[in-house]
Amino acid sequence: MKLRMLNGIKNRMKNIPFFKLLYQKLRKIVSVNRDLKTRLHGTGNTIKIGSGVNFRSCNVRIQGHDNHIEIIGPGFFNNVTFNIQGNRNMILLAPNVNFIRGGVIWIDEDNCNVEIGEFSTFEDVHIAATEPGSRIVIGKDCMFAYDIDLRTGDSHSIINMETGGRTNFGMDIEIEDHVWVASHVSILKGVRILRDSVVATRSVVTKSLNGKGVLIAGVPARVIKENISWDRKRIRKENAL
Repeated sequence: MKLRMLNGIKNRMKNIPFFKLLYQKLRKIVSVNRDLKTRLHGTGNTIKIGSGVNFRSCNVRIQGHDNHIEIIGPGFFNNVTFNIQGNRNMILLAPNVNFIRGGVIWIDEDNCNVEIGEFSTFEDVHIAATEPGSRIVIGKDCMFAYDIDLRTGDSHSIINMETGGRTNFGMDIEIEDHVWVASHVSILKGVRILRDSVVATRSVVTKSLNGKGVLIAGVPARVIKENISWDRKRIRKENAL
């Protein structure tokens, strides 16, 4: 009885002009859709979710104008935060992108892009476009483990004491198709990793390394093996060539 009375009062309040307007504004600021909570501040921001996209404890936070997020679907996102602070930014995720354990896609500047190709999978990854106009592009069928950090900039300035000018401007990151990035890896600004390559555990990749199908390892990372590829399946010794 009490529950019916409360619901009745709530419905009547929603029809009073003042409360109706307040209710609509609150729904615009905070909404819940398939376990995806969104908080939007600004104008012209859009979120487009395709069919077959499943969320679990995910959040979208946008502060700015004319930002766009598109998840084409299908896909699975667990404990992922999409955070945009700026204007005219875009996050585009192709079909069958999966975040298994968690992750953050972070943009805190203007005119940045984050793009992820189809069938790429992530355990727990921090992807950050922190410089204006910078891009992070991850290709198809890539496999990322956990505790991985990609960032297009240092977030703060390093100054040349003689000239007074900044020395550490941001640069794009590009990961080509079918790249495996193991756990505890940092990939820094200006890096391009070519297809079929593997980045070994605890590597810090500070510059682009030439060659497709290479094993990259170390701090700073370097090529330690060439002419390789990799497979998601674990091939048993008795079945190995």
